[in-house]
Parts: sequence; C-alpha cells; structure tokens
Amino acid sequence: MKEKIKQILAKRAKIQWFLALGFIALNGVLFFVTPRAAYIPFFVLPLMIISVFFWSRAFCGWACPRAAFLERILSKVSLNKPVPKWMNYYWVSVLVFIILISRVTYVGFTRGLLAAGFLLCLVPTIGALVVGWYSPKSWCAICPTGTLLKTLDRLQIARFKIAKEGKCTSCGACDRVCPMGVEPSKVPLNSGIEQMNCTQCAICTASCPYNSLHLPERLNNHIKQGVAVR
Repeated sequence: MKEKIKQILAKRAKIQWFLALGFIALNGVLFFVTPRAAYIPFFVLPLMIISVFFWSRAFCGWACPRAAFLERILSKVSLNKPVPKWMNYYWVSVLVFIILISRVTYVGFTRGLLAAGFLLCLVPTIGALVVGWYSPKSWCAICPTGTLLKTLDRLQIARFKIAKEGKCTSCGACDRVCPMGVEPSKVPLNSGIEQMNCTQCAICTASCPYNSLHLPERLNNHIKQGVAVR
C-alpha cells in the first residue's frame, strides 16, 4: 500500500513540475509576446467546472498550474508557514470571489473580453505571489476559481472525498503534512473528509502510519491506471 501511494505522489510531482513550468511559460507569453493569451482562462474554466462532477476538487490538488507553481517553485523561497486559519473560512474566499468577479465583469463590459481575461490572469497571480511568500498554499484557500469549484462541490449529492477508515489513533501525522491546513485526524472514523479546502492531493494518505486514509474510489482508480501504465 505504501509503495503504491509513493508511486501516486511521484506521479503527482511530475505532473506538477510540468504544470509549474508551463505556468511560467504562459505568463511569459502573456506579458512579453501577446496579450491574447488572456483568452485561455475562458476556455479552461468550463473544463475545471466539469471536473468537479467527476473528481471533486482534485483539479486544484493535481492539475492547477498556479497551485503547482506555488507548491513546487515558490515554496523554495517561501517562509513555508501554515495557511492562516482565517483564510480557511468560506466567507473570506467568497468575499475575494465577489470582489474579483465584479471587477472582471465591469472591465469586460467597458473594455472588452480580452481586458477582462488579462485581469483574470493578472490579479490571481499577483495575489498568489504576495501571500505565497508566507505560505505557498495560502492563495489556494481564497482562490476565486477554487471558491467556485468548492461551492459547486458542496452542492453535489454524491461527493467524492478522502475516506477515513480502519485504525486511526489521531496521531496528527496527516494534520502536520496537509498543505491546506485541513485536519483529517479530527474527522470521525468511517466517514469522508468534508472540509471545503481539501484538494485531494493525497499527501495525508501517504503520511498515515495505519493506512487509514484513502482517496475517493473514482479518483483512486483513475490515478492507479496512470501509475500502472507508467
């Protein structure tokens, strides 16, 4: 089991390094080659929304280029402090969402779709860099896109969350490694992790000495197939 989890995390690390470098390249194109790259979010966002109904918030933990940049590159120069607790409050992320989307909508109507897309790229990146120096994943807690995804995820009838089963001593090993500040040890046994900021990155499953934490079956099968192919 542990070896399989290590393979899964190794696969995630490779994916994130690819995405992190792609994020840097995309921003280079946006700022130094052509601003038309700002149209990309309008094509990617629908795919992100659809992913919620298949893999919950796994997009944030596995496939988000900005999150990958924060975790793999910015973390090298960050203070690497825990995500501030106030950032984990849902209303905080909703407030950030409303402010950004209101501004983007206004710019879209007054200056056009390209200007709105540029703002949608620029503000989150600056915000991530500003707060990331303290805690690399702090932006992920208040990210407007992440807020949209976790809101849609909460509305699902059948949700796909990391399950807590078997033997658990509440040792707190999973709490200490969670980059989002989620505390799986406090979740009741034989239930799912319902915290909205869980991005199913699988780091907690690897840290559990009793193999008590398991990825959602649908996501787990998808990842295992990729590991098997490798």
